[in-house]
Amino acid sequence: MKAYRLAIIFTFLAALSGAELFAAVVKHYDPNLNREDLFLVGFGEISLHALNVHGNKSAFETENPWLNEDFTANYRTSLLANGHLTPKLFVNGAVVVDSRIDDEYRTTDPSIFSLKMSLKTTEPIWDGWRFTGEGRYDPQRRWDYQNLDIRLLTQPQEPSTLELLARLESDKYGFVEGGSLRSSFKNSQFTLNKRSLFGVYADLHSGPVGLEAVGGKMEGKAFREGTVVGIRANGTSGPYDLTHAPVTRNSETVKIETRDRFNETTVLETRTLIREIDYTVDYDRGRIILNLPVASETIESNPNYVVITYDYQRNDDDELAGSRVHLMPVDGVKISGSYLHRFEDIRAVGAGEDEPENLVAADASFAVKNLGTAYLELAGSEDLNSDQNNTAFRGGFDIKPTEKLSLAGDFQEIDDQFKSFTNSDLNAVKNQRRWGVKGGYDLTEKQKVTAAFQNIRGLEPNGEFNNYPGERDEKIYTAGYRNNFRRALGFGIALERRDVEDLATPSTEKTQQQRAAFDIGGEAERMGLLGLFGYGLHYEYIDFENKRVVDNDRLTHQAALTMSSTPSEGNKITLTQKTRLRKDTYLDLYEEREDGSFLDIRIQPHRNLSSLTTAEYKRFTVPGNNIDLWQDDPFRIDRAGTFALEYIPMDMIKATGKIGRYEIERAYADSTTKNTDDFLMGQVNWFPKHHLSFGLESEFRYVRHSASVISRDKLWDLGVKLNWNRDRFHELTIGMIRRWQLQDHPPSDDITAVSYILLTSGSMSLGKGFFARGAVKAILLRESLDDEKTFTEVELGYEHRKGLRVSAGYERIESDNDQYSDRDYRGHGIFVRLVGKI
Repeated sequence: MKAYRLAIIFTFLAALSGAELFAAVVKHYDPNLNREDLFLVGFGEISLHALNVHGNKSAFETENPWLNEDFTANYRTSLLANGHLTPKLFVNGAVVVDSRIDDEYRTTDPSIFSLKMSLKTTEPIWDGWRFTGEGRYDPQRRWDYQNLDIRLLTQPQEPSTLELLARLESDKYGFVEGGSLRSSFKNSQFTLNKRSLFGVYADLHSGPVGLEAVGGKMEGKAFREGTVVGIRANGTSGPYDLTHAPVTRNSETVKIETRDRFNETTVLETRTLIREIDYTVDYDRGRIILNLPVASETIESNPNYVVITYDYQRNDDDELAGSRVHLMPVDGVKISGSYLHRFEDIRAVGAGEDEPENLVAADASFAVKNLGTAYLELAGSEDLNSDQNNTAFRGGFDIKPTEKLSLAGDFQEIDDQFKSFTNSDLNAVKNQRRWGVKGGYDLTEKQKVTAAFQNIRGLEPNGEFNNYPGERDEKIYTAGYRNNFRRALGFGIALERRDVEDLATPSTEKTQQQRAAFDIGGEAERMGLLGLFGYGLHYEYIDFENKRVVDNDRLTHQAALTMSSTPSEGNKITLTQKTRLRKDTYLDLYEEREDGSFLDIRIQPHRNLSSLTTAEYKRFTVPGNNIDLWQDDPFRIDRAGTFALEYIPMDMIKATGKIGRYEIERAYADSTTKNTDDFLMGQVNWFPKHHLSFGLESEFRYVRHSASVISRDKLWDLGVKLNWNRDRFHELTIGMIRRWQLQDHPPSDDITAVSYILLTSGSMSLGKGFFARGAVKAILLRESLDDEKTFTEVELGYEHRKGLRVSAGYERIESDNDQYSDRDYRGHGIFVRLVGKI
């Protein structure tokens, strides 16, 4: 009887599939009060099922936990609220109680409660404090996915979503927030940095005293793709498959980093990407797709990396607690101390970023008016399984003694096993002591000179980070001059010297590299058909000398020419041609040559049609002393290309498509290997009427490795959907995803599979309150095998105009498992459903 009592509880219409009723207003808007009073909608539903099951009855009840053989009662109830609960408090959202596990293509979960709610104060509660809150607990991703509506090829695997955030804030005293957070201690690199957790974070201050505090359960395990430097960009937009999944929602940070080609632990430039604008992420599958391709290197040949940090979900997680105290004894001086502790969950297993048991830190900053700032930070971490303490220290200054002179300096030393919560960007510079100074002086508005020195020294031979067989010591001296003479002409000169030595074993390595670089470039306003014309020329001379090995000296010439043309708005072409030639000066022989071509074409022949084409072609050869324009017999060839198209022929149609390929070919004395990665995706959406839409989406991935044995992986998803929705009882949805998969890795047998997600549902009014509904759903169980389950349902009912609905129908659930025939089952029978509203 408990289910019957719950059936009269309020239920939110939007949480129901095809059971929508009109809202009832409890309180009306009062213009005299100038606010909207609370308005509620209540709704309840109970379903009685009588089923007969054939085949594996245990498998039926396991895979359909909301049903049993013979008799089952299910309820669904909810409450909608929208408006002012009090004159100062506004509430909007829904609470849903549901005994049924959703019977579409989602993972089962025994949760019966879901929530989507926001709450805020329209005026301060007391003394300037304001409250805002929002939350979503969604055991079946109901708020995200509705019958193939969001993305045709999305197949959720995440069992539940919990996102809550409540915030109490004051302009005078700071804030306290709780829920799903990505908390960080301010201006700190070594303690807490954007860690995903479900808990509380506070940043409070009063006069010269401030407090930051954090506590909660860490959501998932932190991970950084590519350990130290990330994933090398290859000239395409991906996809980039992550090591772990599912990924904690909103925990990812995606950056493009340009690194020094002579020491890739040094970041020269970084750019943080924005979700849904620069990239899309599939949290369930664990995959990042960039919207625009990223070139493999810059014009100076410095490599680009896609660096992805994220948290991935586990069944159990650790807990975190800590605080940070700030003191400001005088203006411009700030001193802080921090302590963090991790409570380890011994049941939680999985790879990822190691985090400490205890972390203690102190930092200080100093600001002098009209001069600049200085800072210090020291931290020590303690591992749970070791008594050894590992430290990290940094300090620096940034000052401007005169209007034209600027000076900066920094020092940093991080032990190899130092751990934080969890700034994984530190990984690249762990096991190093780095310090340097730099300065710049403005000769005129267009002329500037710069100079810098940097020393990078390894701390622990064969450490986990920055692995080096000895104790690397690198000194870098640079000087430069830049003159932006005019828009059409600007040039710069840079000089650099690098001394590298193994201090642990001096006889192993002692080298000296001297480099001179020159670049010139500019833009011309109009050059006939070329329109706005831009050019850039970069040349480098590199002299490498090995003090320990006589016959290991090198001389390198490197040049790159870039030309661009913008004949009109939306149309642009950029071409870069690069050549690098390295010579063994001891043998007087050219030993390696690299030729690279980079192309970027953007064409918009019409305001509704635009395209992007990019290409990279890099060729590596051994020319000897015979240097031709185009060398024969390359030992390596890299190819990459992307073509993207967007077409909007009219307001109601939009078509997008993208094709990408990355290919590496290597030639050896006795064989040749070739790796090819092809990716294709396309989507068409058509809205001929406001109540009618059609969508088509396809995705194809083909990875092939050719050597003495050929291995292949193919995956092709094709999705199509038609949706017609004139009113509540006149609607039709037809959607299908077909997945074809091949895994061929000799000597293992190849595996092929064809699977489907099929959805057909609709309803219609029969007049005088009577209606009919029907649905057929074939569900892919997300395995690379033929494994399907089919739902069929037909319903006939009557709805009273005051909000009472009664219906009855036939339902059938069938599993056809080709790989495990003993798990087949078929359950069918009748159901009765009662729906009520107040």
